[in-house]
Amino acid sequence: AILKLEMMGKLKVEDPISKYFPNVPADKQGITLHHLLTHSAGFPGAIGDDYASITGEEFVKMAMDQPLLFIPGKAYEYSNVGFSLLGIIVEQISKEPYEVFLNKQLFKPAGLTQTGYVLPGFKSANVATGYRGERNWGKINEKNWAKDGPYWHLRANGGILSNVEELYKWHQALLGEKILSKEAKAKYY
Repeated sequence: AILKLEMMGKLKVEDPISKYFPNVPADKQGITLHHLLTHSAGFPGAIGDDYASITGEEFVKMAMDQPLLFIPGKAYEYSNVGFSLLGIIVEQISKEPYEVFLNKQLFKPAGLTQTGYVLPGFKSANVATGYRGERNWGKINEKNWAKDGPYWHLRANGGILSNVEELYKWHQALLGEKILSKEAKAKYY
């Protein structure tokens, strides 16, 4: 989604996050969208429970209050936090809910109709039930979600529902240029 927005001329991956969020603390002023995309911003992996009710604004404040694990760009640490921040930026720039932007700009052009959070209107019988060992964990979309998908501890970093056929369509779309340009795919890969 970020690379699509860059293709559209709406942002650059070199942009600092301070361009999109007010009052970014001094230790985070050097973080760019590229750092978030490459898990090199210094944010921890997670800062809350995936199913906790939290708005985008609350999530940004919580993220900005976190101490960084390292100076941005100096190391790697997988971070769902960074991807949720990117999702919030997608909403700010596109002026659309995250899933709506994904659906219009990425999923539909790729021919995907059964990929998303809630827009595909999944029937419960078609959503896999998760297990942890012998314990039935349930279905992800039956957890505590907002009306339009997961809250921000999970939104944009996970929770997207799909299936093998849809993943194959996505792969096929990425082989061409209907989703991302050759230049955007070079950055992506």
